[in-house]
Amino acid sequence: MKKYCCATFIFLISLVFIIYSVNFYFLSRLSHDNNKLKSKLYINENFEYNDVEDEKINHENVKLKPIYRNRNPKYPSLRDKLINNYKPCNRSLNYSQIWETVDSWSKETANEIYPAYSSRMCQVLSALREVKILSAQNYRKGTQLKLNITVEGGKTIVFKPAWYTRNQVIEGEVYAGKDRHNSEILAFYLGAVLNFRSTGLVVGRSINIRDVFQLADKELRETIISKGNGTKFCVYGKCFYCKPSESVCGNKTHYMEGAFLYEISGPLQKHKSPWQRTYKDGAKAVWEIESDNNNYCDNVKQKLSLVRLLDLIDASIFDFLIQNGDRHHYETRKNRMILLDNGKGFANFRTDFTDILAPLYQCCLIRKTTYTRLLVFTGGALTEILKELTKNDLLHPILNEKHYYALERRLLKIFSMIEFCRSKNENSIFQ
Repeated sequence: MKKYCCATFIFLISLVFIIYSVNFYFLSRLSHDNNKLKSKLYINENFEYNDVEDEKINHENVKLKPIYRNRNPKYPSLRDKLINNYKPCNRSLNYSQIWETVDSWSKETANEIYPAYSSRMCQVLSALREVKILSAQNYRKGTQLKLNITVEGGKTIVFKPAWYTRNQVIEGEVYAGKDRHNSEILAFYLGAVLNFRSTGLVVGRSINIRDVFQLADKELRETIISKGNGTKFCVYGKCFYCKPSESVCGNKTHYMEGAFLYEISGPLQKHKSPWQRTYKDGAKAVWEIESDNNNYCDNVKQKLSLVRLLDLIDASIFDFLIQNGDRHHYETRKNRMILLDNGKGFANFRTDFTDILAPLYQCCLIRKTTYTRLLVFTGGALTEILKELTKNDLLHPILNEKHYYALERRLLKIFSMIEFCRSKNENSIFQ
């Protein structure tokens, strides 16, 4: 009996030791993986500073509270809603019905192009990815090559071609290079995540440029070049900067990546941004010269309504995340700002042009709803949800990993600037 009790006791002790050891191992691995993730997201990488505001922003970054670095408990619920809203589905409506649906969405409010949640969203995105092209023309507005693509159901879609690969880095000024098609795609999903639903609907898609040649009108055909005895087709189009020496070409099978953009219904009004750049070497705009005081924003407040100013501040946060420093003009519909032309983002993952945030740090104002929404996507949640939402796009992956790390870094910088403003004006910054 004693031997039996002794053996049982030894067995139980051994079992407890084994369980403890296994748990310790997995907890250690979990801690290691978590620290590894945090090191990727938060440790300073070798990236470039470009603006006088970086010293302020980095000082605040060091002191950031855990609320800005840890996962928000509200995130899982919102994540599930977003994923469910954008998951693929079978299309049950015909194309005409789908385009009518989108147009009816954009008529409901001045600056919301689509609803936060709709059972028809997946059908709309599916239609954009698969709809048949009927004809093609030059899109003559703007400074860069775009095509007007007429599709089944009588809708005209704007096609922005791919000029760069995912890993290509564009050096230089914040507005350097041509538009990036993947920036347009990512901007659509980022707008949905941040509840800035004022971008047009965008999907990634490849078109066969040789087939488009057969469907093109005379003007567009004249700008499509056949090279290598018909082995390659290239297009340069008609626009302000379009020229034959700068054409974009299909691959070996004549396919060309690009962004399919659903045009926002108007009427739209165009305005010069108060934070417009000079686009001249060595020449600074007034807002850059007066960056160290609040006089510039005081002048802007006299010319714009508070709603318009807060729209511009929202736009600056959106643009800073994607690094679009080219919003020299902006469009409004019924006096509310919408976010068009988001193609100048994601040029260089190492570079943060902090002066894109000038409306935020010069005015030290932000919508409380914007701040609250940003807080939901802390601790790596922003990139996690963007990866999840874009994984069903035909051109997946939309970004490489380095650009996702840059997004997380920039989100922390936004929180740092908000804290800098709070240190000056406390909670009066929230509107």
